[in-house]
Parts: sequence; C-alpha cells; structure tokens
Amino acid sequence: MGIAFVAASTVALYLTQPPTGAIAAAEEPREVTPVQSAAPTLAATPTPSPTPTFPPDQIDNSWPDNPPWDACPAPIWPGQPSEGTPGDGRRVLIIGDSLTRDSQESMTQFLVDSGWTPTFRCWGSRRLDWGLDQLKRAKELDQLPEHVIVALGTNDISWEQPATTESRVNTMLDRLGPNRQVLWVDLDIAYSQFSMQRADWFNGMIRTVAKDRPNVMVVPWEKIARQEKAAAFRWHPLRTPGLSTSRSHAHRRSQ
Repeated sequence: MGIAFVAASTVALYLTQPPTGAIAAAEEPREVTPVQSAAPTLAATPTPSPTPTFPPDQIDNSWPDNPPWDACPAPIWPGQPSEGTPGDGRRVLIIGDSLTRDSQESMTQFLVDSGWTPTFRCWGSRRLDWGLDQLKRAKELDQLPEHVIVALGTNDISWEQPATTESRVNTMLDRLGPNRQVLWVDLDIAYSQFSMQRADWFNGMIRTVAKDRPNVMVVPWEKIARQEKAAAFRWHPLRTPGLSTSRSHAHRRSQ
C-alpha cells in the first residue's frame, strides 16, 4: 500500500505599476519633417517555438554503483520535471529506510502521476544519523527542495536512547528550516512489547515536536496501516513473531 501524498500550494501573482507622477510642461511645438515611408513588405513567416530542452538527470556519484539488496538505487535528480496538478512539476525529496525502499516503485508512480518530481534517498536499517548525512549530501548537490518527506525512526527506537532520538529529530527539522513543507511518517510497529511501547513514544514525540513547527505535518501511517490491514511483522504472546495482515489482539490501544 502506498502513502498518499497530496499537497497543494497557491501562488499569487501581483502586478505592480509604476506610480503616476506629474505631467511635464508641454514644450513649444516644433515643425516635424515628414518621413517617406518605406514600401510595404511581406510579413515574415513566424518561426515555431523551440522545443524546450532540459539538463540531463543527475545521479549522486557517492552512492554505490551496485547497491546492496537493502538499498534503493542511486538517487536521481530528474532533469525534466513532471507536469500537472497538484504537484505542477515541483520537486519532493523522500528520505527513508526499508519501508520506503519497499514502496519506492509505487510511490514514484503516484507522485509522478500527480505532477510531483520525486528523488529518493532510502536504505534499509538506517537511522536518523544517516538521514542527517543525506540532508547534508542533498544540500551539497543543491538538491534540497521545498517539500521533503521523512520516513525514519523505526530503526532508532530499538537501538538508540529516546533522548538521542528526539535530539536527532529536532536537529533534522532545524536543518530543513521553517520554510520547507515537511511530512514525517509515523511508525507502525508491533513485533515485540518493547518495540510497541517505543513506537507509541516516538509517535507521541513527533506530534509534540510538530506542534511547535507549523511547516511539519505528521502522516498517520500507523492508523492507515491498521485500517487497510497492511502486512507487517506482528507480535503475539502465544506464537513466534511472523508476517501477518492483521494487528495482534495483544496490541490494542485507544486512540
């Protein structure tokens, strides 16, 4: 199941006119010598508008030529932007882990069909410190657009202390700045009691952080995943964790 990314922005065009000033005093009329007009000529045949050209796609040469199985292909910054609404050709950068990798193809199709021009930086098992490196690299290449989707945190909650995770989230949002529209995808994890507690903490934390940042919106992936019965690793106290298409009865929370 893909994540529906729908964003719209309104651009207002203001036309300015120069201020009207005082009219200069009229000069004395002068005699004007008539000029013999040239013989009429045939109008030139209009030339067709040239076909627009675009620079070639840019590929990050710091990415492995043959990425391992858990990594996305090298990030591509398309030379020719997409067209249409609601994206209207605007670029969006997606930074994520294996969840993004596994949905890259469908997300790309959706975004392009909606007029967005996506670039993916995704790698399985990566954490927020890796995400910070991706922001740095994108900025070095002048490939940090006005719209960014972040889908990280799954691999942080089990291996990093909460204070470290929260600090890295704030650092990432600080580096993105207040003028970019940021969508942060929350977590849907249920493969152990510990992971579920940490996911609850992360989802609450990211919403608290977003309250103080008007440019940040949290995508409720956990809620969507449950509603759509998305396949995921689920924990059950009476059986070995495994791939399931429904949430375990052991994990029920009021929303």
